[in-house]
Amino acid sequence: MTRDVKIAAPGFILMDEMRRDMPGTLKKVAALGYGGIELLGFFGHDAGKIAAWCKEAGLLPFSAFVRLKELTGEETEADVQALNDFDKALVMQGTTPLEKLQYVRAIGCQYIGLLLPDDTMDDDVMAKINRVVALAQETGLTVHYHNHAQEYLNRWQDGFRMDYIMARAHPLMRFEPDLGWMEIGGCRCEGQIEKYAHRMEIVHLKDYWRDSFDTTKEHLFRPVGYGVMDWARILPLCEKLVQPKWYTLDHDKAYDGDIYGELKMQLDYVKNMLKFC
Repeated sequence: MTRDVKIAAPGFILMDEMRRDMPGTLKKVAALGYGGIELLGFFGHDAGKIAAWCKEAGLLPFSAFVRLKELTGEETEADVQALNDFDKALVMQGTTPLEKLQYVRAIGCQYIGLLLPDDTMDDDVMAKINRVVALAQETGLTVHYHNHAQEYLNRWQDGFRMDYIMARAHPLMRFEPDLGWMEIGGCRCEGQIEKYAHRMEIVHLKDYWRDSFDTTKEHLFRPVGYGVMDWARILPLCEKLVQPKWYTLDHDKAYDGDIYGELKMQLDYVKNMLKFC
């Protein structure tokens, strides 16, 4: 490994920690050795505060996940009041979609990932996504599509739903693959890496355990390197074809509650693996 690889911590597993103490959580994550954070939740804080907390901790807030509906102009004040706690945490300051994007940019983010409201995907949804992609360009933000399992559990013609999305996506939209969700959804990730490497700038590494590749069976989340994903095969392919600007080491649940211990475990594993790529 000769290039400088940037590795970020995930936002999802840290949401409760961030809600209680955002600046303290950022410092704990930086102390583990992560260089960046992919935010999931703003928790009502001003952009300047979040930017300052990240700078003080030594973390780059390079990306954040946001709700698509908040950027399409469809959401009413009544809709906002009815949001659950998860969605409330993601509310962006600003009254227009452009102001909301400017809020995220002011934090220091270069990318946003769009969270869709449900499992639907059709030409109407794609048109909304593509409008947001174009609008984001005005603020210097790049939109990426982050997959979960449903983009692979659901088929389209002779491919996956993800192929439908990429075939209709604005050319400036990037694909942020979550390799663990991809395989949980029944797709070996090499083919998708090879097909869309030119659209990838951030790659999510996620691991899991399941006793077979059967998608009907239950899976359990594991720190990266401690599940069934074949990183000795996958990471060299990512370095050869993609060379992402960031790896986010995604991990959705620490069942024994040791969030920081498991985030440290996977960071050490990936750093060691990348030495041999």
